[in-house]
Amino acid sequence: MLVQFEVDKFTSIKDTAKLNLTSITKKNNSFETRKYELLQSIVIYGANASGKSNILKAIDMMASLILNKNKVLTSEDTLEHKPFLLNSQTEEASTTFEMIFIIDEIIYRYGFEYDSKIIYAEWLFTEDKDIEDKLFYRDIDDEFYVNPTKFKEGKGLEDRTLENHLFLWKCNSENGIISKKILKWFFNINILDGLKDNRYLGYTTKKLNDKVFKKEILEMMKIADLGISDMDTQDDDMVLDEKFLSLPDDLQKAIIKNSTNPVTIHQKFDEDNNFIENVEFSLKEHESLGTKKFFALSAPILDTLKTGKVLIIDEIDASLHPLLTKYLINMFHDKSLNKYNAQLIFATHDTNLLQDDLLSREQIWFTDKDKYGVTELYSLLEYKKNKIQKDSNKEKYYLQGRYGAIPYIGDFSFKEIINES
Repeated sequence: MLVQFEVDKFTSIKDTAKLNLTSITKKNNSFETRKYELLQSIVIYGANASGKSNILKAIDMMASLILNKNKVLTSEDTLEHKPFLLNSQTEEASTTFEMIFIIDEIIYRYGFEYDSKIIYAEWLFTEDKDIEDKLFYRDIDDEFYVNPTKFKEGKGLEDRTLENHLFLWKCNSENGIISKKILKWFFNINILDGLKDNRYLGYTTKKLNDKVFKKEILEMMKIADLGISDMDTQDDDMVLDEKFLSLPDDLQKAIIKNSTNPVTIHQKFDEDNNFIENVEFSLKEHESLGTKKFFALSAPILDTLKTGKVLIIDEIDASLHPLLTKYLINMFHDKSLNKYNAQLIFATHDTNLLQDDLLSREQIWFTDKDKYGVTELYSLLEYKKNKIQKDSNKEKYYLQGRYGAIPYIGDFSFKEIINES
């Protein structure tokens, strides 16, 4: 479970931004674990280029570095680094990430400060009975500390860790129990781009071969009223082509593995509306963007709910009807479906979600960017400007600019341009 995330000096984030998933009100859409009441979902609103996607990308970047996705192996390899570039003081500054999370009822606080060449600091703390213990602390200007009793897996590895390598990597490579758990936890953070559903469409298609998953995916599709009675998969036509058959066996197998296409099945009726037969449609060729998007999201959402993971979706509403977006969010709020306390973090422009009681004030976050290009992150619960009332119309107030985080559009005169031309 994710408790809190902090980032400093990353892309448009010049100063520390803190995303907190703890619930203060403890009313709706939350669950209790250890000493925390944690939110099941949070949403981030903001104008285009205000930095809401950068908050999500920061989480992705932290996870990517921890998992060493770019394969930094030698002392000469560089770490991916994206500092705040619009200020001479920070354009070459180090970036800091920190996250508080819970694994097996144990609270961890892990973070690091780095640039493209050096890990300047790295730390790992754990909390038990309201007392925080330092498992290890590393600072380029200080002595490297490893807890001799509570982090035995790191003892003796201090001098064998390169300055551009995370100590966590080294401990994991030596089969450290705690470090392995932490890397696994970050591996289970699923991050999706709502504008690029092809990246997870393949994953969902493969899940159609799992009988249990297929049944649940199909149930979601039926509830969404998309006119689909069943689904199946079929091989791409290219695998029957003579040119394909002339390829080496290994290459054929690799292509076949990634050439399965999802098929939707619809009922066909006669002129008197009597059922005649089932008709197969290619999802890619015949279904709407919304149907393809909803299908692509179904398996990642089901997987997250089944395993209690954290799911992050940017532009969740892209191509989806507002009611379908609400349905997906409510799956995380439904305790009969979300039995393992999965969490959803998403960014959107869909103000319909601010209506009714779908989201509480503490679930609603905003990003705003000042004239210097700096992103500010804040929640509706802590927003105190203009004395916003608790029972206010959240959608109306947001569109009025009462919470900030909207574009301020200036006058644009077409007449002047036409006259000049």
